[in-house]
Amino acid sequence: MLPLATDVLVIGAGPAGSAAACVLSRAGWRVLLVDRHAFPRDKVCGDALIPDALAALGRLGLTDRVLARALRLRHLRIYAPDGTPVTLDGEFACLPRRALDDELRRAAVEAGARFETPWTPIDARQDGGAIVGARLREPGGTRAIDVAARVTILATGAAVPPLEIFGVCERRTSSAMAARVYYQADREAAATFDHLCMSFDRAIAPGYGWIFPGPDGVFNVGVGLFADARRPPREGNLRTLLETFVTSFQPAADLVARSRPLTPLKGAPLRTAMTGARLARPGLLVIGEAAGLTYSFSGEGIGKAMESGIVAADLASAALASGDLSPLPELYRAELTRLFAARFRAYKTAQDWLSSPILANLVARRARRGGYAHEQLQGLLMETTDPRALFSVTGLLRALVS
Repeated sequence: MLPLATDVLVIGAGPAGSAAACVLSRAGWRVLLVDRHAFPRDKVCGDALIPDALAALGRLGLTDRVLARALRLRHLRIYAPDGTPVTLDGEFACLPRRALDDELRRAAVEAGARFETPWTPIDARQDGGAIVGARLREPGGTRAIDVAARVTILATGAAVPPLEIFGVCERRTSSAMAARVYYQADREAAATFDHLCMSFDRAIAPGYGWIFPGPDGVFNVGVGLFADARRPPREGNLRTLLETFVTSFQPAADLVARSRPLTPLKGAPLRTAMTGARLARPGLLVIGEAAGLTYSFSGEGIGKAMESGIVAADLASAALASGDLSPLPELYRAELTRLFAARFRAYKTAQDWLSSPILANLVARRARRGGYAHEQLQGLLMETTDPRALFSVTGLLRALVS
């Protein structure tokens, strides 16, 4: 039987929710973590862990645990619409979300969180305008239960209904769509990929495609398109877009020719650009993709999801300890804005500017030669430079003429 009262109710056990539950449980608070799915469960994603995700795993003390199951990589190769490749160096890894999310959830449970499934919110409990818990129900069932919580954390991804239930939805439509297929490559084909690969091939621009190698020769091959791009997609059907990608982009064509599909095409919406939902209200914090914390232009969101969960947990823990929860929403909004807002604006600007194949090709050619453009792209990936240094009129002009 579920408990009727807890210090913190975390709804959604993906990277954001599990990170928050882990931190709060380690701090000694009673945490109820719920999800509508039994774990391990699948999640449409590219599965890539870039430096910000690895840093968040480090803060959680889970780096070795996750990397023991992942494929580690040293390079990210980005292809411009004309096929010009730009290679960026760093620490990367790839692990299917089915495995990653279950590792994070298990870590939260080991820290003391109570995990219950399958439960989904059907109503918010309120007291004087503040969220004080939720009514949960089994998906498709009739059994329901009320859970009282001093703090509720919403980590429900791109799903719109939970945002509406808790009164924080500002946009129903998604920012983007993505789809992927897992392929089992033969040994020689797998050996040719020692890097993450992203392509903005002209045939699918302003969409993008990816080839991410995972453990045991299993590849995640997918495509994404942005509904909020400055230049609308020429093709809105993800199946058609993926078929175009794996035939027109030569590295994808070569890989697929030497692989067999393991899964059918599976797609999902994305909420990006740190928009589409209020970040907080009294008694409630919104984290991860529910808060739009997926990057425009690249579709990456695992790292920022975990980071937002850690931030929310740290602030909630301090507020619970003080006994005064009233400043929590504004503190959370201010901290996420300080940490992330400039970077998300920069990625949205990059998406708008580089949706032009001509401009994207020029930047790629300059970056391939090294110099300022390559330095700024490398710094953007590692989060060591101000994104506005490149993705502004002045920055792009400097990249083109330097």
